[in-house]
Amino acid sequence: MTVLGVFGAGVMGGNHVRTARALREWSEVYVGDVDSDKAREVARRNGFRARDLAKADLDAAIVAVPSDLHEEVVLPLLDRGVHVLLEKPVAQELGSAQRILDAARDSESRVVVGHVERFNSAVSELLKWAPKAQHVEFRRVGPAGGRALGDVVSDLMVHDLDLLLAISRARDGHDHITRCSAQWGAGNQETCSALLTTDGGLTSLVVASRAGQMKDRQVVLTCPDAVVVADLVRQQVSVHRMERMEFVDDGGTVRFRQTSTTEIPFLDNGEPLIREQRHFFDVVAHGASPAVSLGDGVAAMQLVERVRQEASRG
Repeated sequence: MTVLGVFGAGVMGGNHVRTARALREWSEVYVGDVDSDKAREVARRNGFRARDLAKADLDAAIVAVPSDLHEEVVLPLLDRGVHVLLEKPVAQELGSAQRILDAARDSESRVVVGHVERFNSAVSELLKWAPKAQHVEFRRVGPAGGRALGDVVSDLMVHDLDLLLAISRARDGHDHITRCSAQWGAGNQETCSALLTTDGGLTSLVVASRAGQMKDRQVVLTCPDAVVVADLVRQQVSVHRMERMEFVDDGGTVRFRQTSTTEIPFLDNGEPLIREQRHFFDVVAHGASPAVSLGDGVAAMQLVERVRQEASRG
């Protein structure tokens, strides 16, 4: 028996409940929310039951409540030894995130942080190239939506800052950022650009905007022998290589013909949220190591705060 409780019946919690129904890995799934009517409706729609999760016997919990409530929900779960999938950000404030991290270290619970972009098949392919990375550019642009949470750095750029740290860990074994400069867009916090350098010498340009007219999620990773382009919306990756072939014309003048090749790796695509929840089940049922640890989630929060501070100084 592996019993899951989903805390929160809002948009993200509802998506997790739908995913649990599609996976059918869990023995039982319960839904809880301060709005009991909403919890009952989400549970009923997916064939599950609503319950007071504070009193339920759980093996695992997905916490999808507002981030300012994370600490009060997660700490009792860790004390009970319940394994947790915690939606990003870890908490609203760094102090609260640190207390969650400290409690997890003293608990037998394993915690996965819900940076769902890490479970995008294009990102999985991109990370294979991380050890050879010299420079990486992120572009995350789209129109304003109805779920904006804070400024564009904490709402959108956080995904790419987490990916940058993951690339740095795969490349150098750590994620220390030595240089950071950033700037808000003209007159608002709907656009931000940041330049970052790791102590391993990896440079990065990160652009995030909620002022665009089309959805664009792209990562361009430059290596010595290739440029790797990942489209995170379409879950596609292309590898571009340039070849130069010298030839001499009839007049004896040396010229160059430039040719390029493009490779399209086959990716095992699927909904990232399903891949994330299946990984969480493996963590709970089979003891797998979290792909996105609580430490990773706190590091992303710290970098978000650093970028925001630098942008405000500018």
